[in-house]
Order: sequence, then structure tokens, then C-alpha cells
Amino acid sequence: MKTVVTTVAAFGIALLAARAPGAGPTASAIDSEVLTAREAAWRAYFAGDVKTLGDLLPDDFIGISMDDVPFADRAATLDGSRKFHEGGGRLVKLAFPDTRAQRFGDVVVLYGRYDVTIESGGQPRTMQGRLTEMFVRRGGKWVHPGWHLDLAAAPAAAR
Repeated sequence: MKTVVTTVAAFGIALLAARAPGAGPTASAIDSEVLTAREAAWRAYFAGDVKTLGDLLPDDFIGISMDDVPFADRAATLDGSRKFHEGGGRLVKLAFPDTRAQRFGDVVVLYGRYDVTIESGGQPRTMQGRLTEMFVRRGGKWVHPGWHLDLAAAPAAAR
């Protein structure tokens, strides 16, 4: 319950910041440190690198997977990463063809599309979809307290 309250509070603060006069998302380029943290999280997940992934996911992490499974907390996400790797899974391709961001001080929300190909059991699987990812600057570094992924029924149309 504490995790839900913390995440809801973070979103509430971001929304209040957006409504304050003169405040709101910055229109500048996406912070390269945030993009680096995002890339590291995805690659660490598929590599079973629970050390790197664990450093990026705070205790109050909430993940909504691209598959129809229950929400995941930090422990379940690290366990899923470990099991994928131990089962012989590997990342073949990772791309983010479209990413946009809103920054509210020390909170960045990324919106975009992903294109991932993994191999598991000798069979490749390509997944494309949309994402919403949250990043919060804590202790001088960007951490990744939540994501929401979905699968696209068909490849995204060219923009």
C-alpha cells in the first residue's frame, strides 16, 4: 500500500506543478541522462543484470507489463529479469522510434514507442508498443519508479 501511496503522491505533485503559474513541463530536449537510464533499465532487464536494474528501480517501483499480467513490484520485476535470462532468453534488438517527454523539476515522464526483438527457446519474438515511463531524480541520480507498456496490434504507421 505504501508503494501505491508514494507513486500516487509523485503523480499528484507533478500534476500540481503543472498547474502552478509559470510552471509545467519544459519544452527543452530530453535529458540525455534520463535516456541513458531508460536504455540501461531495458537492457539490464533482458540481460538478467539484476544489479544494474536493481540500482535503477527504487523500492516503491510499480510496473505494468506489456502482457496481461498483474502489476509488478520491484522484487517481481527483478525476478522476471533473472528468470528470462536463466531460461536462455536474450535481447536481439531494442529501439525507441518515437519518444517525447514532460519534465516537472525532478520528475520526467517519457511517452513513446518501443520495438523489441527477443529470443527465447530459440524462437525470436518481436514486440512493438507504446510506453509511459517515469523517472525521478533522487540522491543526484535518475531512478525509474514506474512504467506502463502495451503491445500494438500492428506496427505503428510512419509519422
